[in-house]
Amino acid sequence: MNTLDFTTLKVANYNRKSSEAEDRQVLSIGSQIEEARRIAEFYKLPPFTEVFQEAKSAKKEFERQEFSRMMQMIHSGEVNAIACWKLDRLARNMTEGGQLIDLLSSGVLKAVITHDKVYYPHDNVIVMAVEFSQGKQFVKDLSVNVKRGQTKKARMGVPHGVASLGFLNDKTEEKGNRRWLEDTLRLEAIRVLFKLFLTGTYSAGKLHRYATNELKLTTVKRKRIGGALITLSRIYEILKDPIYTGFFYYGGERYELDERLPRLITEDEHRKVLMLLSKRHIPRIQHHETTFAGFLQAADGNFIGQDVKYQLICDCKHKFAYRKKDQCPQCGVDIAGLDSPKYLNFTYYYNVKRKKAGQEYKSISEESVASELIKFVEENLTFSRDLSEWSKKYITELRDREINENVFWEQKHQSDMVEYEAKKSRLREMLRDQQITDLEYRADLVVLNERYASVDMKRKHVDWFARMNEIVDLTQCALDVLKKGSVQAKRNLLSKLGSNLTWDDKTLSISNSKAVNKLVEGMKRAREINQKFEPKNTFVNQSLNKKTDRFQPVFSTLLRG
Repeated sequence: MNTLDFTTLKVANYNRKSSEAEDRQVLSIGSQIEEARRIAEFYKLPPFTEVFQEAKSAKKEFERQEFSRMMQMIHSGEVNAIACWKLDRLARNMTEGGQLIDLLSSGVLKAVITHDKVYYPHDNVIVMAVEFSQGKQFVKDLSVNVKRGQTKKARMGVPHGVASLGFLNDKTEEKGNRRWLEDTLRLEAIRVLFKLFLTGTYSAGKLHRYATNELKLTTVKRKRIGGALITLSRIYEILKDPIYTGFFYYGGERYELDERLPRLITEDEHRKVLMLLSKRHIPRIQHHETTFAGFLQAADGNFIGQDVKYQLICDCKHKFAYRKKDQCPQCGVDIAGLDSPKYLNFTYYYNVKRKKAGQEYKSISEESVASELIKFVEENLTFSRDLSEWSKKYITELRDREINENVFWEQKHQSDMVEYEAKKSRLREMLRDQQITDLEYRADLVVLNERYASVDMKRKHVDWFARMNEIVDLTQCALDVLKKGSVQAKRNLLSKLGSNLTWDDKTLSISNSKAVNKLVEGMKRAREINQKFEPKNTFVNQSLNKKTDRFQPVFSTLLRG
C-alpha cells in the first residue's frame, strides 16, 4: 500500500513536443502544461520546482538539453519526482529510459506521475520498461512505413514533399497516391531561365534580376508563406535540381520522373549547367563590360583578369584617369570646359595569380585579341553565300539519309524483337511439356539473351542537324559581328562558337566547340586536296542539286571532318 505524501515532493514538470514528422500529432506543449496543472491539482502537489519545455525528438539519447538539465537536478537532489503527460514524453530510447528506471528503483526518484498512472519505486519495473520499449518500437515501425510509402511514390515517378517550382501537388487524390501537375506559367518561365543560362553569358545573379524584373516569377502562394518574387538562393536550387531533366534521387537511388510531366532540358544540358555553376566557371562580378572576360584563360589554368582604363588628355597635354574627376589634376581646368579633350579607352587582360604574386607577366590588349579572332575567322570560318547554301543543302541530304537508315534499323529492331519473343515462348513451351529440363531451359535462355543482347538497345539520336546549320549561319555573320557588333553581340557569338581563348604571355591560342574545331580541321584537309580552295572565294555555280567532281572531295572532307 502506498503511503507517499505528495505534498512533500519536489516535483519537476517535463513537457516535450517532437520535431520529427512522425511524432507531431501528440499534444502541444501548451496542452501538456495544462494537463500537468490538472495532475498537480488532483494529487495536491506543491508548486513545480521547475517546468521544462523543449521541441526535440527523443529517439536518440543525449540530444535534449532540457532533459539533461532535469537529470542533473535529480542527481543533485533538487528534484525527486516528475510530472508529465505520458511516459513517452520522457524517453523513446532504452538508454535514457533505463536511467529513469534505475533512479526510480533506487528511490532517488520518489514518483513519476502521468495523467493516468503513478509509478512508485516498489512497482514492477517491467511495466515501465515495456512502455519505453513500445515508444521506441512505435517510432521504428512508423519510420519503416513512411519510407515504404515514399519509396512507392518514388517508383511512381513522384518525389515526396512539396512539389518543385513549376509543378503543383495534386490534392484531389487520396494521400499516398497524389501525383504532380504542371504549373504551366511558372514552368515556361523556368524553361526561359534555363535557355538563357545555357548561353553562358548569364550569371545566377543576372538570371535572378531577369526572373524578377522581366518574368515577375513568384513562388506558389500557400496558407502562410509564398507568393513573393523568387530569391537568388531559389535560382541556384532550380539550376541544380535534376527534376527539370526528368529524374530525381531518393535514398541514394535514382528514379525517373513521371513520364506525363515535361522535361525542360536534357541530361547533357543539366551537366553543362552544373559545370557553369562550378567555382571555376562561375562568372565573376564585373564593374566594366568587357568583351572577352570569361572566355580568356591562362595556359596554366589561372584566371585572366581585365584592367579597364578610361583616360583623358587635357589641353595642357597632361594624361589622367578622368572617372570620378571634375578637373584636370595638373592645370585645374574643369573637364567640361576643355576646348579639345582627347578621350582614351583601353582594356588589357592579364594573369591575375602572377600579378598578385609579384611575378613577371605580360598583358594583351582587347584590340589584339579581337585582331587575332578576326584573322582566325577570315581564314577558317568565312564562307561565300553560295558555298553556305550548298552546305545547307548537303546537310539536309545527310539528314534525310540518316532518317532512312533509322527507319531501316527500327524495322530490323521490331523484327528482332518478334523473333526473340517467339524463341523465348518456344523455350517455355518445351519446358512446360518436359521436352527439356529446368537446367537446360536456363542454359538455353542465357544463350538466347546473349544473342539478342543488343535488341533492346535503341539507336542514340543526336540533333546534329540544327547545330550544323547554326555553324553554317555563323560563317556568314561572324566576321561582321567581330568588326562592328556590340560587346554583347560579340559575347553571344563566342558562346555559340564555344570559344576558349588561352593566353600564355606570348601567344593567343583559339579553340572552339568540338563541331567547330572539326570544321576548321576539315578546312585544312580541304586545302591539302585543293591548294587554291578558299571558302570565301568559292562559288557553286551549278545547280544545288548537283555536286561536281571538282568540289565533291573538298565538301565531303569538310562535312566528314
